[in-house]
Amino acid sequence: MSENGGNVGERSQQRMSGSELTRPDAEPIEVQAHHLLCAVCVRGGCEDPPCGKETLQPLLDAMWEYPYVALKITADLDLNRAHYFDVYEGRGENELPENFEQRAADHVDRRKDLEVCRLLGIAPNTVLPAFWAYRILFERAPTVEGICTSTMPGSADWPQCPHAGAGYFEKVAQAQNLNPEEQVALGEPANQHLLCILCTADKQEPLVEDNLVELRKRMEQEPDIPVTVTEGCCMVCDCCNVYDPDEHICYPVHIKNQLRDLNILEKLDLAPGATLPARELYARIYERIGSLAEVCGWGDGSNTAPFWAPCGGWQGDQLESAREAGLISGGKADS
Repeated sequence: MSENGGNVGERSQQRMSGSELTRPDAEPIEVQAHHLLCAVCVRGGCEDPPCGKETLQPLLDAMWEYPYVALKITADLDLNRAHYFDVYEGRGENELPENFEQRAADHVDRRKDLEVCRLLGIAPNTVLPAFWAYRILFERAPTVEGICTSTMPGSADWPQCPHAGAGYFEKVAQAQNLNPEEQVALGEPANQHLLCILCTADKQEPLVEDNLVELRKRMEQEPDIPVTVTEGCCMVCDCCNVYDPDEHICYPVHIKNQLRDLNILEKLDLAPGATLPARELYARIYERIGSLAEVCGWGDGSNTAPFWAPCGGWQGDQLESAREAGLISGGKADS
């Protein structure tokens, strides 16, 4: 199937590559939670965020270089105990922490930090890939209303960000729906594995975001071709611009596709790396997997987090149709 490599240059708009940031042992970048919002505002056109562009530039540079860069998202949790001791002057041997007064005066940003953590569904100091931190954030906070704005307009103690009403954040967070080609250019590939090949049964032209159609046609033409099954990324991913060939990772769906692959392999009673003819592989799929919901929908359609969301087509009947037609297997599987 190496001849498909010629399509890579035609369909990939940009490619990511390995760097110090992509190493498995790379330290996460520490970022104050509400600075995630400030970075978006800068990308949306804000020239003078309250924290300063120089504070945000390392974060912006890292995410541009590697969208999956690990972020340690922080908030000042320790100050509340010290504040109690200070207010009641009964601290005894409990000395106030360093920079207490400066940190205590930062209550507005402290509230923003904790509000962002709440929206992300995390505790402070949680580490998340930047890609998923922003996917979750944009889904749950399409505007800075209630975060960077104040319920007490004009309050001296609770001022709101001077840029909160400028629309910088919303310009990025509320970007319109895009067609598949535009989605791929911005890093929105489709989910990919053995069952996805069956979902291309009505497609004849190559897809911009993957090699599913090419692989399906090759197996239809040569049903005895050996297929080695893997967990995670595979030859399907080669032309996708958010597949990092150096690190062999797909930024958006790496972990859930790995679990789906392992779930499929368990149902097929195969270990990762097993090789068998395409027709035998799909005959086994038709025999042992009843519907896409069993694998692509986690069996119950549960959506515990955006990075564990079921595939958008998990309720479809493509598997049943392919089984009935004997796609690749050459005949209807025995049930």
